[in-house]
Amino acid sequence: MSFGRNPVGLAIAASLMAAQAATAQTAEHAAAVKAAMDKSLPRAGTCAPVSEDFMGWPAALVQRCEYSQGVAYLLDVKPETLAKWIETGCNAHESGVAACFDRMLKCSVEKSNATFVIGGNLAAERKGSVTNMFFRNGVVIAAPANGKSDPVPVAEQEKLAKTPKAAVEGLPGGGGVAFWHTMPFQFAVKAIDLGVPAEMNTPDRRQKWLEIIRAEMLAALKTDGNRFLSGWMTAHPITLRTGECADDRDP
Repeated sequence: MSFGRNPVGLAIAASLMAAQAATAQTAEHAAAVKAAMDKSLPRAGTCAPVSEDFMGWPAALVQRCEYSQGVAYLLDVKPETLAKWIETGCNAHESGVAACFDRMLKCSVEKSNATFVIGGNLAAERKGSVTNMFFRNGVVIAAPANGKSDPVPVAEQEKLAKTPKAAVEGLPGGGGVAFWHTMPFQFAVKAIDLGVPAEMNTPDRRQKWLEIIRAEMLAALKTDGNRFLSGWMTAHPITLRTGECADDRDP
């Protein structure tokens, strides 16, 4: 059979080839994301679904992981979902999806170990030692054990993991949210209607930001895009073009 004189046939063939290429690309990217996720310390331990909703998050989306350094409740973002978010962001903000994808995945590892912690300890190797870092809704919260390598009793870690939003005393990282440490003002550009607080200096403002994160992530899980990533990429076009992962104030 020849498509040489059949424009419709050529169009169908082109569509099929494009669909196959897109599927193959997504599968390859999903595998790369899974490999990155599997390297985080919490996932190296024992992870299991929770039996009931956790701090406002549906039980079906939460995994409790107990590992050598402690306890973390993770948002169960599938590799295919994170891969699609990155692909969508790269298509919207940069040319050359392949190189952009690798860079955005690398940055998610650098910024958050490709892990979204709803509550608990995301221990990681920092400056040659494994140190504690406690999170709530993907954001570092004030905790005495942060940045220290001393073991924290599991009971204390469970208590910190279940800190109510209203009881969070501070956001040491300025409220930067996983996976890319998107700052509130960077996200606000993409969500003007939400009234994102400009500062996190009162309990009400911190609580509002943490609730915005929860609602936004739940919405993102149902779509191909993630506005936290989009806001972060929009804020750092120059740095990202160099192949580096941007810090909060980099151009």
